[in-house]
Amino acid sequence: MSGSKEQQKAEKLVKKQRWGKIGKMLEKGDAETRLAVASELGNASDENALNYLISLLKDPDERVQVQAVKSLGTRGEERAKAFLQNMISTLPSEKVELHDTIRDSISKINVAEEANKDKV
Repeated sequence: MSGSKEQQKAEKLVKKQRWGKIGKMLEKGDAETRLAVASELGNASDENALNYLISLLKDPDERVQVQAVKSLGTRGEERAKAFLQNMISTLPSEKVELHDTIRDSISKINVAEEANKDKV
């Protein structure tokens, strides 16, 4: 998918922090568009990006959910951990990929927390 039209558009909008347009892409776009946006939001440090990623945890397409979880792990923000813990506690056990991805992202957030503690 990298290099797709959706990916390029999402990358451009995230870099320019065009949150209104990103919101419209998420609202009106298909699963491929939402997947591209979820991927790019992992590279942004803005609070709006975090909020959009958290909302994508409830996306109807599991691929989008997986990418949102990965992006939250990449960002390493402690605030996301509670959402991920809540998600995994209510997730059916047969959703193995999503379970594994959530555990991995929580681990990444824990590592980032420890690194931040060491800096203080």
